[in-house]
Amino acid sequence: MKDTELTALVEEILELEAGTVKLDDLLEGIEWDSLANITFIAEIDSRLGRVVEADALNECKTVRDLGALIDEAR
Repeated sequence: MKDTELTALVEEILELEAGTVKLDDLLEGIEWDSLANITFIAEIDSRLGRVVEADALNECKTVRDLGALIDEAR
């Protein structure tokens, strides 16, 4: 997933204005929560057919980490 697609997905999940999320934003700083985790897992499965493990997702600290997790997912 391209960086711009990733940030747009995060903005969509969190219902934020387009262009407000950056790759190095801390997830806790943009109010990422357990509902966002569930939505993220479902969206990655639906859009890319990849499975993101919840335990690995809980280790992510930044938006960039989410992208790395997607790259690692099968």
